[in-house]
Amino acid sequence: MVQKRFLIARTDRLGDALLTLPVARELKRAFPDSSVTVLLRRYTQPLAQLCECIDEVLCDDDFKPGFLSKKLTDELRRGSYDCAFIAHPAPRVLLSSYFAGIPKRVGRASNVFQFLLSDKRHQKRSQNKQHEYMYNLDLLEGTVEQIDRTPMRLKLTPSLEEYALKMRKSLGFNPANTIIIHPGHGGSALNLSPRAYAEIASALSPDMTVLVSVGPGETSVKSSFEPNKNLIFAENIPDAAHLAAVFSDCLAFVGGSTGPMHLAAALGIPCHVFFPPVKAMTPVRWGPQSEKSRVYMPELEACDGLCDKCPDNGCMDTIDLNKIIPIIKEEAGKRASSLS
Repeated sequence: MVQKRFLIARTDRLGDALLTLPVARELKRAFPDSSVTVLLRRYTQPLAQLCECIDEVLCDDDFKPGFLSKKLTDELRRGSYDCAFIAHPAPRVLLSSYFAGIPKRVGRASNVFQFLLSDKRHQKRSQNKQHEYMYNLDLLEGTVEQIDRTPMRLKLTPSLEEYALKMRKSLGFNPANTIIIHPGHGGSALNLSPRAYAEIASALSPDMTVLVSVGPGETSVKSSFEPNKNLIFAENIPDAAHLAAVFSDCLAFVGGSTGPMHLAAALGIPCHVFFPPVKAMTPVRWGPQSEKSRVYMPELEACDGLCDKCPDNGCMDTIDLNKIIPIIKEEAGKRASSLS
């Protein structure tokens, strides 16, 4: 049998890349002898370490930016791919795939460059009828029979497991008694204020360790938290794969709609997540895909996210934390008991 060579391209953000990994899993399951290459951004590239079904990784940042990169085109041509699944319709990827001569180019028909696809899928993702990872798996229809539509689960490599042990010793925490709080966000969705996350941390820390995850450029959030012996900060983590190692086996994740939330969910950690009432940011499409996760939203009608013109501007602060904190405590306690 001739070995099939697949390319999967997702050159946007961390959460988006994570939610595209099931495509690699299903290609490898359906075609065990195939070669699966992913094209990612530099900061999402380490995710490939957590996915055994990926054979090779290309980094989009290694090629000159712009609509058309000759070097990227040449690299894709050298790959001799039979099929490219372009989950994010970046013009440079569509152009390079086309000029590289990849015979089958599957993607969503969502911009003027869709004519470069050989197989256009009219998904209408903006209608938010299903989860993002399901839309990505839909691209496999016609290529993979009986698609497994379960969420992705990630697995640490031995080196990442060693890193996890090192960090637990260095920071002084036991994941079996630790809740993660990630107060930052990349701007993709409205979130609680750092002050609100500090309130949650203060309420949880008498009974368990609170690990506050601090992303690049988010150091300022630390000032909102009152120091105590059960509050620790995880910062300067090298990349997403090492962040997964820090998160692994913790009791719960608390945060907003962010890449780290999707990372925690993919590790099977129950997530307590705060979502805005904005239609484009709906948890139907972007919610955590892990068991016993919960989503909390303002009790308002769905809106278009024009906050500066909204009478309820600051709506995330209307969420009643006094009702939510006991839920987080109770469910984390139950999980701790079940794992002991």
